[in-house]
Amino acid sequence: MEDLLLFLFILVIISLNIVAFRLFKKGRLNLIISGIIMMILAPVLGFSSGALFLHFYDWNSGGTGEGAGYGGAFLGLITLANGILILVIGIIRWIITIWRKK
Repeated sequence: MEDLLLFLFILVIISLNIVAFRLFKKGRLNLIISGIIMMILAPVLGFSSGALFLHFYDWNSGGTGEGAGYGGAFLGLITLANGILILVIGIIRWIITIWRKK
């Protein structure tokens, strides 16, 4: 079940990136705004994936489920890093366009 959750998480992140860049190419959404949106979604995706990992954890194995929390935190940090990367790309493109106008 964990593999399915990881696959769905990767699918969500890739689809969010594709949507952000397609909207940027059409001129409807700035990359800076999409990076901020992705950074706001990072805790939501991290907590929800950690909760799902904990929900599907096998409690009969005698563990405490700490790995589920660590996995959720790691996925949240990956989403945050993705949002920061998109934000930095948007800022660099904004600086380049201002520099070219001068």
